[in-house]
Amino acid sequence: MSDTSRGTRDLLRGNQATMADQAGAAGAGVDESAQFVSKTLDSALKRSRRGKRLWSFANHGSTICIVVCSAAAAVMSQTTVKVWNDDPKTVATILSLVVTVIATVQSTLGFERKWIANRMTQNSLRRLQIDEKTGAGSQQVKERLKSILEEHDRSITAGSG
Repeated sequence: MSDTSRGTRDLLRGNQATMADQAGAAGAGVDESAQFVSKTLDSALKRSRRGKRLWSFANHGSTICIVVCSAAAAVMSQTTVKVWNDDPKTVATILSLVVTVIATVQSTLGFERKWIANRMTQNSLRRLQIDEKTGAGSQQVKERLKSILEEHDRSITAGSG
């Protein structure tokens, strides 16, 4: 027998205890919903924090590699001293190739855009968490969380495709 038909049967019989149990279960459903939203928010914050760190590392690390390799290539192109038993011009050419590859990967994959998207998402999620912990309604938090995650997806995928 389905829960609906049991509920209808009990209601028709006038079983007040069952009606009270159902009201309690409905309240528990609201609590479960709020807990789900809270757990989803916490999970999104963890993912955002991790994404921000990884994209920050990728963006800044690749930028540093580009600068260092470019400078080293410039120096190598002007020197006559062998480096690792190779002609300095060959080393400069290899370093220039490395710079080109890193810069292409960095711009094509949008490291900076993804780093910024994760920073913005994390900041929005933190503000939402403050609202949630200080009594904002579960429905309001749920709608705002969905909006933040949708905006994050748009920011991450912008420029790709």
